[in-house]
Amino acid sequence: MTSSVLDRLPAAAAMVTVAAALAGCAGSSATTSSGAPGSGSTSTPTTSTTSSTSGTPRTGAAALSVSPAVGTAQAVVHFGFTSPQGSGPQGAIQISDSLSISGPRGAGCIGVHQQAVPPQPAGHLVSVAVGPAQLGGPWCPGSYTARVEVIARPVCAQGMMCPQFIRVVAVLGPAVFRISG
Repeated sequence: MTSSVLDRLPAAAAMVTVAAALAGCAGSSATTSSGAPGSGSTSTPTTSTTSSTSGTPRTGAAALSVSPAVGTAQAVVHFGFTSPQGSGPQGAIQISDSLSISGPRGAGCIGVHQQAVPPQPAGHLVSVAVGPAQLGGPWCPGSYTARVEVIARPVCAQGMMCPQFIRVVAVLGPAVFRISG
């Protein structure tokens, strides 16, 4: 009786092989761990979606400015940067910018915030204002760190099989500021 290679593989390993082939387009990886043949070990398939960068993302604190450097719980803090990539649809890829701010947390105040930045053309100066109205409450006293991530995602039409990946193209920052208490 002649058998094919797939007939000799455990069913789980065959599924991982197919999943790896399909996931290759989506930036996913599949790994299998198994013992030596006949050792009684079984294969355990695992898959994970990964983020990757295209080359080295641009980074730097000088690329993201913050004003004021010290503010109050009711302050409106302004963040500025030059859009390195331009955002919006670019062929089969959607580029977007996301501002994230993290600092101390407390009762009755906000220490963490994330928001999308409106689409801008490449090289355009972008300004984002964040204060109690955007946060949903006053800032918590303490030190904060802010950064902007430039993210790439696939653009897919409805009903179309779509690869699942998010790629960080650039990171601007960190920029630091303090809220006095």
